Amino acid sequence: MEDKGLNRRQLLKYGVQGAAATALGSLLPSGTIKAQTQNRSNAKSGKLVVIGAGAFGGWTALHLLRKGYDVTLVDQFGPGNNQASSGGETRLIRALYGEKQHYFDMVLRSLELWKENEAKMGKKILYQNGLMALYKNGNDPGLKASLPMYKKAGIDVEMLTPSEAGKRWTGVKTDDLEEVFFDPTAGFLKARQGCEAVRDLFVKEGGKFVQQQVKKENIKGGKATSILLADNTTIEADGFVFACGPWLVRLFPELTKKLIVTRQAAFFIASPAGASDLMENTLPTWFNRDKEFGAYGMPGCEYRGFKVAWDIRNDIITDKFDTYQRYVTLDEMDHAKKIVASRFPKLTGRPILEQRVCQYTETPDREFILDKHPGVDNLWVMGGGSGHGYKHGASFGEMAANTVNGDLAVNPIFALGRLL
Repeated sequence: MEDKGLNRRQLLKYGVQGAAATALGSLLPSGTIKAQTQNRSNAKSGKLVVIGAGAFGGWTALHLLRKGYDVTLVDQFGPGNNQASSGGETRLIRALYGEKQHYFDMVLRSLELWKENEAKMGKKILYQNGLMALYKNGNDPGLKASLPMYKKAGIDVEMLTPSEAGKRWTGVKTDDLEEVFFDPTAGFLKARQGCEAVRDLFVKEGGKFVQQQVKKENIKGGKATSILLADNTTIEADGFVFACGPWLVRLFPELTKKLIVTRQAAFFIASPAGASDLMENTLPTWFNRDKEFGAYGMPGCEYRGFKVAWDIRNDIITDKFDTYQRYVTLDEMDHAKKIVASRFPKLTGRPILEQRVCQYTETPDREFILDKHPGVDNLWVMGGGSGHGYKHGASFGEMAANTVNGDLAVNPIFALGRLL
């Protein structure tokens, strides 16, 4: 494919189709992009089971199904459930990733896949209302590393002065900033509804979904033969993909000693009446690059409130991730209010409408996991979303399907060996 840039009108119309295919050349071999649309009658056959119907597992099951496999998708609580890392209302999708070229490429491919599949789903999941990154200090190294990637992909982004940004987005305080970056192709995805939509499309196209807990895998002669479910039934298959988030720690303790599970809080703030400049049809998603009030969020999707969240790195709940009480603290609520007051003055003093606590399953290097179990030839482990996995689900699922299928080798970036 020729490395041609797209103009702004084409990008907004087609959702960066074409640019992503070019960018993915650094990760995927020639022909992989076309693999997801191949005729199933020409693909490999066999029975596969995918465990976990979150962002990773759901898309993996769908891509494998389209390759001609007989696929069963299993999840203990259902797609996008409120115990899963892929649950909740919304997730950012953005290609701004510093020097991480592979994640930049994967986001562009995910945008393509959501665009291609939304019509089949019959639901609106992707909202490309843009991303503004607000920098209190200039010359951010991550931004500087990303700009050449945008240029090569043919994506027109903007660097605005604080004054220009303040005039465009009147609900944002900009007079203490050094620079503002805007990517019009970014936005957000409906998280829970996205998982449900992928599962529904998977079933519509011939896949089987089972809502049941997996107790263990049965291994014989270096191969997995079946999985045992909580109701004491078994599912036999030729291959298995475990994409079950923090439950990997329970099922494969020998492989996941370096993984940690952390609790993460998100808040939804009530916008004042008439504040149209704080709604999703006007305001982009945002990053606040501030040492004291660093955070990210998005305007009120479907009138649910103005979302604000930040990474909590010191609250580790690995051993009790599925039993702890999911409450936020008073300090966290107070910090959320201070964040929005510092950057969105109209939200000063506004009440918190909702709060959620979800969890990250983090690898030490924050890279994902996609590899074959070292002792089981037909069992694959997929996970380690590390707080940024949802946006990549569509393309990472495609990569997983191509890897399981044998069209791709295991990418060393995601290999299990680095964690053992």
